[in-house]
Amino acid sequence: MKTARILLLRSGIEEGAEAPAEGVDVLLTHEVLPAPEGVAAALTFEPAGAAVVVTSRSAVVVLEAARPGFFARFERAFAAGIATGRALSSAGAGRVEVGAEPGAAGIVRLLRDDSGPVLWPRGSDADPEPFEPLAARSVRWSAPVVYEKRPLARPDPLLVEALLDGRYAGVAVASLAALDALLASVRSAGRPLPQVRWGAIGPGTARAFAQRDLPVPVVPSRARLNDLIEAVASEVSGAGAGTPRKEPS
Repeated sequence: MKTARILLLRSGIEEGAEAPAEGVDVLLTHEVLPAPEGVAAALTFEPAGAAVVVTSRSAVVVLEAARPGFFARFERAFAAGIATGRALSSAGAGRVEVGAEPGAAGIVRLLRDDSGPVLWPRGSDADPEPFEPLAARSVRWSAPVVYEKRPLARPDPLLVEALLDGRYAGVAVASLAALDALLASVRSAGRPLPQVRWGAIGPGTARAFAQRDLPVPVVPSRARLNDLIEAVASEVSGAGAGTPRKEPS
């Protein structure tokens, strides 16, 4: 019989707040490495009058390592989540705004009437589509890839085996790259995924589930790991472990 344990998928340790230990196991699927060309492009971006948009703490870590005080040069900074906003503030950004909606949607809403220059230093797995309205109207838009996520050759096989053996009631997905790495490991094992409750950190990640023939995930109101885990735990306890949601017709 399934327990109420939850498997949290993360593509890197810099995503959001640390997960609570009780009842949650963390499967790390990638290593995060700076992308030299993209870092160089970000460092040469003129910050005067510009806004910087940050959707991952990894971007903060990479650029601060390359040039301490980098984010302090911008008049405005916009973060996709509270944890990322805290990281920006710690890096010296003076005016940090966090979107009310999770992910890119909240930032787009904050900048909906703005046509000024924008820098979006991003990861190799970031989806540019939600930011297309900003890119279309910005007088100067730059979205360099400043870090790459390289999949580990073999994410923790014991945790993958535990999932396949039905020892998790829910899977919380903090990164689309992490989800794809898990699915690749499952294919390599030649075994089907068990029925579990799924959760996605934001709407963009959730939309990708249908393309991968996965059940509709629950999405927390805030793009925070703790909120994601709580949402999955609520699904598990409220509807019974192992019963997938139906796709909308």
